[in-house]
Amino acid sequence: MHTRPRSRAVLAMLLGLVLSTLPACTGGGEPAPAPPGPGRPVGPSTTMFGAAEPADTSFADPAPTTLGVRFTSTLPGLVTGVRFYKGPGNTGTHVGALWDAQGRQLARVAFTGESDVGWQQAKFAQPVRIAAGTTYTAGYLAPSGHYAAAPNAFDGGPVTTGSGPLTAVGGGFAGGGTLAFPAQSHENTDYYVDVSFSPTESASHVPGAFTPGYWSKWPATARWKDPARLPVGVWMQDPTTPLNGSDEAHAFAALGVNTLVGLWDWPEEDHGQVAAAAAAKLAVVAGGQACDPTPGGPAGASAWACGTADLPLAARAARLGGGALAGYQLADEPDMNVPDGTATGAGCMPPGKLGDFAASLHGQDATRPVLVNFGSGVAGGARSPGCPTDFAAYTASADIVSVDFYGLTDPSSPARSKGVRVYAATAARARKLAPGKPVWVFLETPVQMQGASLTPSGAKAASPAQVRAAAWAALVNGATGLSWFCHSFVAQGQQVDACLRDAASAAAMRTVNADAQAYAPYWNAPPVLVGVTTQGAPVTATLRTAGGRTAVLAVATDTPELPGGGPATATFTLPDHWTGKVRTDDGRTLTTTDGTFTDHFDAYQPHVYTLGG
Repeated sequence: MHTRPRSRAVLAMLLGLVLSTLPACTGGGEPAPAPPGPGRPVGPSTTMFGAAEPADTSFADPAPTTLGVRFTSTLPGLVTGVRFYKGPGNTGTHVGALWDAQGRQLARVAFTGESDVGWQQAKFAQPVRIAAGTTYTAGYLAPSGHYAAAPNAFDGGPVTTGSGPLTAVGGGFAGGGTLAFPAQSHENTDYYVDVSFSPTESASHVPGAFTPGYWSKWPATARWKDPARLPVGVWMQDPTTPLNGSDEAHAFAALGVNTLVGLWDWPEEDHGQVAAAAAAKLAVVAGGQACDPTPGGPAGASAWACGTADLPLAARAARLGGGALAGYQLADEPDMNVPDGTATGAGCMPPGKLGDFAASLHGQDATRPVLVNFGSGVAGGARSPGCPTDFAAYTASADIVSVDFYGLTDPSSPARSKGVRVYAATAARARKLAPGKPVWVFLETPVQMQGASLTPSGAKAASPAQVRAAAWAALVNGATGLSWFCHSFVAQGQQVDACLRDAASAAAMRTVNADAQAYAPYWNAPPVLVGVTTQGAPVTATLRTAGGRTAVLAVATDTPELPGGGPATATFTLPDHWTGKVRTDDGRTLTTTDGTFTDHFDAYQPHVYTLGG
């Protein structure tokens, strides 16, 4: 689904009207935005892969080959050049090009001044205008082979590494020593080819952006309809557990949690958990293990047999839950679990079965939404045997799309794949797979992997600064809710409520939850593209308008070369070349020049910039 195109003039007028409603303290009399010329870029330059680095930078193939990427954009604009990642052995003269869907060459350029390794970029003599929602192909000739390659990268559908308007939808190649349209494909490989793109329309670049009005269809979710409120959950906790003279329901509420997610052992008669949650003003998303009323699964796999009356549990929960029950959780990681529910990555639940289960729940109680929590399939496109090639088939069954992908401490991920930046990619991918739906991203706490070393590279505890930056990266890139994984996988076993008993984790949760609510009106507003170029660590950013104010919200992240983050100097490019004063969250005033301004970030630091003061 795509947003309906809006004219550049109308959008410029709307932005002007929004800014004109700011209070008098904004220092009136600021110069008006310079009107863009016909077809002039109104937004910043953006790419698909940014600074992402392939695991295999130099594939062991010496044959001359043209490598390419098929891509689409949610905004019309100008492709100004082509990029590719260069690894050792990828030598010789490289030539890049852009083709339309029929294989007609639209532009061509030779690369000059290349570095030995890393991203290379060449600018076309004239930019090429592209349409929204149309597929194009960018490619380059590697005359000595040894190109970057990531096999199976597109197994789970389109690849999204940021929240910009571009999406990579597939890779291609063509053999031979002459640049050719890369129409062939092999093992859904991503060859790390990219473009530089500037939009000519400043509409929201996320198709079907979520708005809080979504909750109006369910009476039980009225508490989430307020645009100044963000759902913040915690996973699988017993709210009746005594703690400090009270219970854990009140302890979580004191940290800023407002929702309990995944009460799997929902009581059939005793509703003490619901009462405890209600007393602490917590919403409850209750669940039961997904089971298959009609046994049968993938070839060679056991069925999701019903050992208990799991699905009818929803009807009883509705009677017992009262006002505290806000929804149902249907399944946990169906995109990566084997049929018996164990998370061994050997299979997945067919999307059709997930849809049947969701329909059953809706049939029993149509007044509450169904939440499905997904794992590395939806989050990163990693496909287990038997999983679909398009993960949008999964998200179609969920009213609330929840995603867990622990990018800081996951012991099964290689060190170069870890970082705060993973949370940005997770939210952006889920956002595009679930247009118009709420996306809740799970966060880890500093205590989650404390003391654990489960792989040769180890799994260090996340720092409070990383946890905060991870939350900001997710929210900047489209998350509209957060969930906490409170457990700790320590050497001596699991502690379910470890985040409450670890001071650093509790403090980190309190800070993140306060950020989430303080800027909730922005997180709930549709995003508009803002450009960022940096020196040092990368910075991810978004522009949002809420309550008559427009702001850029940004956070410094990390790279494989800067695994612990680092300082950054970021230059932001605003749409429509907006010119005026910008007020920072720490009380400074900056001035934009032709729509750009520059600021400094410490490692993992967030900043908020209010346009006009």
